[in-house]
Amino acid sequence: MDYYLSTHMPLVQKLWGPHGLKNWTVLKFNADAPYSVQATLFWDSMGDFEKAGKTEEAGKIMGDIPNFSSEQPTLMPGEVVGSQ
Repeated sequence: MDYYLSTHMPLVQKLWGPHGLKNWTVLKFNADAPYSVQATLFWDSMGDFEKAGKTEEAGKIMGDIPNFSSEQPTLMPGEVVGSQ
């Protein structure tokens, strides 16, 4: 988790910020959950997310994953439809 928060997520912000990434949050799940962590990335638009996923920077971000996990991420794109 230390590497994830101090290195990987700042890398994500640095490389994808210019492509429309506004901010992100990280949620750590309990040990009995099917996933260990959830990163929610907030974009200017779904189109910006889709374009960013096809950039050279995306390869660098995905290439960093083995530095903190043996699993590949499950991407679940969606749109915020409510908040308070």
